[in-house]
Amino acid sequence: MRQALSNRSIFRTLGIIAGILIILSGCKSSNQKQDDPAQSTADITTPEAVIQELSGYPIPTSIEITKMIYEAGAAYYLNLSNDPEKAGNYITKKDKALNLGVYGTDLSYASTYMMKMQMMLYLESSKTMIDELGIYTPFNRNYSERIENNLDNRDSLFVVLSESFFDTWEYLVENDEEILARLVVSGSWIEGLYVTSNVALTAKDNTKFLEILAKQKTSLNALVEMLEPVKDHTDISEIFTGLADLQKIYEGVGDSLNEAQLEQLSTSVESLRSGIVE
Repeated sequence: MRQALSNRSIFRTLGIIAGILIILSGCKSSNQKQDDPAQSTADITTPEAVIQELSGYPIPTSIEITKMIYEAGAAYYLNLSNDPEKAGNYITKKDKALNLGVYGTDLSYASTYMMKMQMMLYLESSKTMIDELGIYTPFNRNYSERIENNLDNRDSLFVVLSESFFDTWEYLVENDEEILARLVVSGSWIEGLYVTSNVALTAKDNTKFLEILAKQKTSLNALVEMLEPVKDHTDISEIFTGLADLQKIYEGVGDSLNEAQLEQLSTSVESLRSGIVE
């Protein structure tokens, strides 16, 4: 993004990331949203249309990342996601925003594998973060109901998650919460990388997962570029430094990571992620 772009333009272009606001995944402009918030999401659009619209963005959403893991044949690892009971422990706006992103990715992860109990737990955690950050929109008021009504339909869940992120992102942008918006995106991306790297560490044949991780180099560079203008802000500086450290590891990465790079990456992202969720 060129510096000349306004904050709003930067947010709209780079904000659609991995994963969740919560839920991560910007997919439709606000004038495409349905008039009736309670209307079935399945009648609005299709997952194919969502993916097609996202394809022009340089940063994958959390849904895309968790689908890559699923399609590569990995099992669902319950202990990789952040403890949903921690949702009430986060005090500052910075911590709430970062963990809104984290729980968004965790919700995407559980939804991809249709883990219904975990989906409801992470839905509640995400809602806690949304409410405590004061993100009040018509969509969010019906968000839980939409998820519950589509628990048996993975495709519709993906659409709901995508709309939720766009709706929350739009709210933050329009209310000049640019720091919080960047933190949510960062938390979501970091959680996605954390889950993927741990899957790669435990897989008997991790070839596909090493390739998935290598593809995150582009999204990491875009994320760092998005944070660059505010890297000295108190709430951003630590995250920016951690991501810059990841960039150094990625410097020598091509189409796939080697085992040494995987070890370095997993150690670095675990440290960065621990500072967010603990």
